Amino acid sequence: MKELFNFPQKKGKNYVSTLNSKILVELNEIKIKNFQELSDKKGYFFECLIPSANNEDNIIKLEEIDLYAKETIISNYNDWFDNDDNDVITENFIDSIYSNSYVKDMPITLILSNKISTEILIDDEDKEINELINFLNDNKKNKNIIINIDIIFLGIYINKTSIINKWAIKYINIETIKEDEMNEINRKEIEEEWKYDLINYEEEINTKIKLLNKNLFTAKELFNEIIKETNIKNWENKLIKLKTIIF
Repeated sequence: MKELFNFPQKKGKNYVSTLNSKILVELNEIKIKNFQELSDKKGYFFECLIPSANNEDNIIKLEEIDLYAKETIISNYNDWFDNDDNDVITENFIDSIYSNSYVKDMPITLILSNKISTEILIDDEDKEINELINFLNDNKKNKNIIINIDIIFLGIYINKTSIINKWAIKYINIETIKEDEMNEINRKEIEEEWKYDLINYEEEINTKIKLLNKNLFTAKELFNEIIKETNIKNWENKLIKLKTIIF
């Protein structure tokens, strides 16, 4: 697939490399965590969680496209773009500005654009984008609804500070769940929400641990300096600094 990416074309502030063939991916029972109007007022971006339980093959396809896109950029960047400084762009530099469109247990950003024909169904009724937004505003917790979508690959968006693969929503089907079906689904939703809360909590704890370990290392190094210090003024200043770190 990596050979099928086209030469990038200028589009606004970005260069966009598309595929020769359209790539459509079906995603089942997603959760919309957030949505916001695009800066040009011509659509919205959605941040969606993709449950792994019923999207294994779909997730693999997203990961493959991310991988192929990155390999393409690494192989072709210096040929695609002239560098005024005649510097060869390295793989490490590309790593530093490249972002996968899909990251496990993190929301994927999807675009719902007025420029792309999108079929929207809510309980088997055709809807317009504004009706979809109104519906989602009334159902912000995604409760009592199942959301299935198809997304289409827009291409690799490239500029000097970032490289990312973008996807747009091509089809969205929302089904309201009957009351007698809710108990089991509610339990799964609650467990899923706590799963992501636990992931965030773990990240916060790990960050605090790193900071505490860093402070501990600094304190030990400073104490070693204190016990070797011969200048009384420096000794006092370092002791004050040690007290500040510890207390």
